[in-house]
This record gives sequence, structure tokens and C-alpha cells, in this order.
Amino acid sequence: MADILIVGDEVAPAAESETAITAAALGRALSASKHKVTMLTLASEERAARLPGMARRLRTVLARLADGDRECSLFEGRSAISQCALHVLGVEPIDRGHGAAFLASAASAMVRDEICKPDAIIAWGEAAAAVLPAIQATSRVFVLPTGTWGPPLSAAERAALDPNAPDLAMAKGSLAGLGAIDADVVVFPSPSSARRFEAAREFSFRASDQPVVSVRFGCDEAPCDPATDPALAARFSADAPAGKAECRKALARRTSLALGRRTLLVATAPLAIAEGGRALIDAMANLVRSDVACVVPGTGERALVEEIKRIAIETPGKIAIYAETGPSAERQILAGADVLLLADKDNHLARTAGTAMRYATLPLVPDCAAYTDYMVDYDVASQTGNSLLYQPDDAYEHVSVVLRAAGLRGNPDVWQSLQNRLLLAAPHWAATAALFESLCLSQPVSA
Repeated sequence: MADILIVGDEVAPAAESETAITAAALGRALSASKHKVTMLTLASEERAARLPGMARRLRTVLARLADGDRECSLFEGRSAISQCALHVLGVEPIDRGHGAAFLASAASAMVRDEICKPDAIIAWGEAAAAVLPAIQATSRVFVLPTGTWGPPLSAAERAALDPNAPDLAMAKGSLAGLGAIDADVVVFPSPSSARRFEAAREFSFRASDQPVVSVRFGCDEAPCDPATDPALAARFSADAPAGKAECRKALARRTSLALGRRTLLVATAPLAIAEGGRALIDAMANLVRSDVACVVPGTGERALVEEIKRIAIETPGKIAIYAETGPSAERQILAGADVLLLADKDNHLARTAGTAMRYATLPLVPDCAAYTDYMVDYDVASQTGNSLLYQPDDAYEHVSVVLRAAGLRGNPDVWQSLQNRLLLAAPHWAATAALFESLCLSQPVSA
């Protein structure tokens, strides 16, 4: 059993981003493997005080910043999400440099006060980079959980950090570079994002023999389990798949979509220009004459949502906006849909596609970035694959991939077998944790 410290500026439940959720999910999975896991993050003092089960420590943390020391409250408790010891520094940093300095000071104070004695540190995101040189540990893992990194710190952002720090100077003010210098291994969520990092000239100072590995993130964090999800109209699993059909009927009732026995029910991601929202709208408009119905989340960029609303009014029963919003609504859509059409060409995680698989919904995804890394085009003859891939730069491909899926759904035996395969093949956090365990314990890793 190892003592592992996970540090990030965003960790659920103190934050709600995907970076925060994945950090908490990893902590939970490592804890389930019998490791002692401690998590450290930042949040405003007001938010930290409102988190269930958190208590303010009597002793404050003295954050030693280059532009002036600061006393900060430290809240501690046990995260209901990750089942790990959670510590939240009650502060809102004004910029990236101050966020990095606050995390480094808090981590140093926790080790100094023997709150934790880490064998391994997992720095989750750029803001945690300064933690790596600040405290001692046998293993130092630096993770860029979005698969991307930011520009070098500005002069104002560097004001909180040690201006004489040689590592930061070598990294030319880049937090990602600082993390790479001080880590034993750098982790990315996909092979394509890892290759981009290795090829980036801005990190030419990095040791040539430093391992850069890719680890696929899981997607089965609570409550994303159709066998137990309380938001669903009916539960289902690979052993008891009938509930999927009930969820489909419930989604059709809520959206007033006209579904026949062979109609393909298509869900989309929230509409956003940067994630191919325009292409999704064009595809739906071109599918209204086919035996296809589409449901679109009510969240997304307002102009695009208003546009699809106009198309939905002109084509009743074919396109609908899901009025409810929030995580529960997103899972209800996935549980009821037959396929999920995605158009984001620069995705580095493929976690949305993995979550769709978790709910027996076939992902239709661009053949690029992390989708190319992790998704396999379905082959009817061998009954292998977990998605349908298409070329995103071809305007007709969005329509043709949906029609291809409609053909698969028209064969009940093929479709049921495919849905069961998706349920079983969705990525799990236990596998992710096993790879991180190998990295933290300095064992051979195959990612």
C-alpha cells in the first residue's frame, strides 16, 4: 500500500469541471486498490465552508509567495465523491502563478505538519506543477488531464513564484514545462496528445529519456452506471438489457418524437461552434426525410440552440430540444438514445464517447485525435468495434454515418449484440488506476 498525494486546482466536489471530476474519480479508484489517498485543491473560503463534511483547521497555512506571504484557512474532511481524505485551501488565486504558489505552499505545510507522508505525488494539471519541486516523494507524476497546456506565465503571473527558481527559468515560465522538468513521468489522456507534447519545440529542454505515457481515463464514476443510476426511467445492464428500451420510450415521450420500430434515435452533444455545432445542425436538417429522429440538449451556445429550435418547429416529431438541463438530463438522453453523434475534431479524452458506451449508446465520432486512438470502427462480419468513425471534413459524412447506424439498427440481432458489447467495453477507472499504480510504484507500465 502506498501513500499517494493528488494535488490539483480543480477537484470535485470543490469544482465541477471535467478535470475536477476525473481527479476525484482517480482518487476513488486508487483508494479502492487499498492505497492511502490524500487530495489537495483550492476553492474560495465560502465554497469550502459549504462542502458537506468539511471542517476548518484551527491552524492556518502560511502561503509563502514571492510578492508577500498570506495566511489561508485549510479545510479538511472526507470526500463523499472520492472516498479520500480531502483538503481544501480557502483561497481564490488571481491568476495561474498565484494558484501554483498557493498549492505548493499548502502541500509543503501538509507534509511539514505530517498530515500526509506521500510516497508518490500526482500533480493533476499545470497549476500543480510547482508542488513537484516543493516536497519530497519517491515518485513524481505530472498529469495534463485535458491533453493541452497553456502559454508561458506573464510577468504578473510569475510574481508569486520564486523569481530565482532555476527550473522555472529553464522552462521559460511555462507551468507545463516546469512540471515536465521536475516529474519522473508525464501523463497524457491519449497517445495523440502525448505525441503533440513530445514534438513541441517549446519543451525542447526536457530530458530526452523522460517517459511520456498515455493513460485512458475511465468513465464509470458515480452515478454513471445504468444498472443503478437513479435518474433513469428503468435500469439496465448487459445481463438485463430490457431497461434500455424503456429509457428509449421515456425519452420519446418527454420530447414528443415520433419513433417507429426501426427509427434511429440520435442524440448530439451540446451545440457549440468549437465542437462542430454547425456541422451537427446541418446533418440534422438533412436527415429529416430519413427514418431518423434527433434529440439535442437544451444547453449549448444560444444562437445554435435557437437555430435548431426553428428547425424543430418546422419538422415536428423529427427533432426535439431536451428541456431539462444538468448532469441527470445528460444521462437520461444517453440512456434513451440509440447513437450519440459527436463532431469535435480536437478531442483529447474521448470520455463522452466512453460514457455513451456505458449507456449502450453507439458513438458516431470523427476519425481524428483521441477518437482515432481509442475508438474502433464496427465491423458486422467479425462483430468487433465500439463506434462508427467518419471523416469530419466531408459535409456528407455526418449524414452517411447516421444512415449507416440506421442500417445496423434495422437488424435486431446485430443491434442487440452491439449494445451488449458497448456495455461491457466501456473504459473503467479501475484500469486507469492500475496504470497510475504502476507509475507511482515505479513498476513497468504499458499504457
